[in-house]
Amino acid sequence: MIEKKMLFTPGPVMTSRRLKSVLAHPDMPHRQPAFEQIVRRIRANLLTLFRADAGYVAVVVSGSGTAANETALSSIVRPGEGVLLVKNGEFGNRLEDILACYGYERRTIDLPWGTMPDPAAVAAALAANPRLAWVCMVYHETSTGMINPVRAVGEVVRSHGRKLFIDCVSAVGGQDIDVLRDHIDVCSGVPNKALAGTTGCSFVVARRASVPALGPDLPRRNVYLNLQKHIEWAEKTNQTPNTPAVTMFIALDAALEELMEEGLDARIRRYQECAAILRAGVRALGLRVLLPDAQASNTVTSVFLPAGVMLKDFITELDRRAYVVYAGKGPFYDQNMFQIANMGWIRPADCRAFLKVLTRTLADMQKHG
Repeated sequence: MIEKKMLFTPGPVMTSRRLKSVLAHPDMPHRQPAFEQIVRRIRANLLTLFRADAGYVAVVVSGSGTAANETALSSIVRPGEGVLLVKNGEFGNRLEDILACYGYERRTIDLPWGTMPDPAAVAAALAANPRLAWVCMVYHETSTGMINPVRAVGEVVRSHGRKLFIDCVSAVGGQDIDVLRDHIDVCSGVPNKALAGTTGCSFVVARRASVPALGPDLPRRNVYLNLQKHIEWAEKTNQTPNTPAVTMFIALDAALEELMEEGLDARIRRYQECAAILRAGVRALGLRVLLPDAQASNTVTSVFLPAGVMLKDFITELDRRAYVVYAGKGPFYDQNMFQIANMGWIRPADCRAFLKVLTRTLADMQKHG
């Protein structure tokens, strides 16, 4: 039997006993009404989650958040249009990989990790280049835990008559997202982070008017990840173009049901309470936190280890004590930074228990270091 560990990680995350129970569902073929009812329910709940109106459509993709991002970005940029990418971390880099793979003309506002983007720089770039039809940015840059200024950038994009794509993979379910208020045309997400679901599928929510139709001027650039085909199948029959990850759809449906029962505002408050407990606890231990609270997400805290405690050994020792955190990425790995996430089925009591284990672990490692 696999040993139970407490996952204080930004995905995969802790799931409820109730959600785990639905994974043992009876065998279900996807081309039948029962599955279509599940997809219909998922799509409606996703629109509610993003506070979208009838002008938006939601589709589910079998694959990780990168699959959802590629589904969107490979399909929404017309030939001859350019893209402005605002990036300040690892997941902005991954958006860049997709844009580069499809050969789009692009301008990049490339900021050091952990640096807040300036909406004025976005405005200047758009004013200087009318070919930049889309602006792309990550909502919650998980590599640092920073929340980017999506609402302010959305205002800039709207005022210049352009369109906005936002990677909401680590934000949805944990942050206040409103696609109408924030002028988001297309966005992506996954279940296995703040939604407290499982890995294996992802989703795209799009303003219908912002998704160009396929035709001679816009041929399909791929097959499996084409957004227009996903929308066509979803709208006609609540189906997918290809065989979906049925069990993961069922788990997504259950995770959304749990979230709706808890209430999005209540879940966000729970995440905020957990983050506040964790941040106060690590600061009480004398540890330095990467970001000021005003710039930090509700679900990820980036922390630097004290001198003399090596990151790899610390991660291994915490894991031995049944707690899992992630090492910092990119430039922060060599600075002995680790990340504590309070996404998923984690309660304030779990955070307090984690802090006790963290305190003992650091004391033991410093004593024997």
